[in-house]
Formats: sequence, C-alpha cells, structure tokens
Amino acid sequence: MPLDLPAAPPLPRRPFEVTGRLVLGSLVGFFLVVAGVNATMMTFAIRTMPGLDVKSAYESSQRFNSEFDRMRTQDQRGWQAEGTARRQGEGAVISLRLRDRLGAPITGLAVEAALDHPATHALDRQATLRETAPGTYTASLDAVHAGRWHLAITATRAGETVFVSQNRIVLKD
Repeated sequence: MPLDLPAAPPLPRRPFEVTGRLVLGSLVGFFLVVAGVNATMMTFAIRTMPGLDVKSAYESSQRFNSEFDRMRTQDQRGWQAEGTARRQGEGAVISLRLRDRLGAPITGLAVEAALDHPATHALDRQATLRETAPGTYTASLDAVHAGRWHLAITATRAGETVFVSQNRIVLKD
C-alpha cells in the first residue's frame, strides 16, 4: 500500500541582489570587451592603410608657394591637354595630346605617368610616355586591373616641370 506523504515545501530562494562584486565584474568585463574591439579595429586599420603619403608634412607645406607659382605659370601658357586611359588586354594604355594656345603640337617633352591605386601602393605603376606623333605621348602598362585609379602625369623640358595633370579615372573592362 502506497503511502501518501505530503510534498516537501520548496526551498526558499534568495532574492537577487546587486552586489559590489557584480557591479565591479560587469564594469571590468564591459571595458575589456571595448578595449579588445578597439585593438582589433586599430590593427586592421594600420595593416590596410599604413599612413601618410608624405614623409614630412612640414616640408610639403613649405613647398606650397613654389607649387602654386608653377600652377599659375602652367595656366598662363594656355596649353590644351587631351588625355585617355583605357584597358588593353591585361594592361592599360595611357595617351596624352598637348597643344599650345594656337593648337600647334607641343613636342620634345619628357613625360612621366604614375597610375596609383587608391587602396594599396602595391598595385601602383609608373611609365614613361613616348612621343608617338607630334604632341602625342603614349605608354603601355602591364598588369593593370579594371577599377578606380589616380593618374598623375608630369611633363618636363630641360629639367623644368612645364605641365602637371592629376585625375581620378575609371578603367573599364
């Protein structure tokens, strides 16, 4: 014969209390998580973008006036420039056509081009443009993928920079 025993009363539960140890542990844990996330983000940021493009911002600022004078002189020449950059196979072709104020071709320049990738310097390319026709300078670059690029062209004559152009371009497939 089974015995019907009365059910034991539930054990009393301690009410939840916010103690100093709980608050301290929560604050320390919170700031450890924040510091860990910040350290991770800083590490990724530094590895993907190493920093300034110039070695000394002070020296760059000191060259401002001479650069401003050079741009004013370039503008006063009234040269007309037409440039193209297009993909060709796995590379790219850069072409620059320079004319004076009257439309006559400008010949005899040493023209350099820098095709810089906006995300990494590992993909940057340099080229010397050759005069393929009077006033037309062209260069081919190998291994240039489609996308956004910064194109800087510098033309010199007798060691003096006579023309500078900087443009953001998109090379399409």
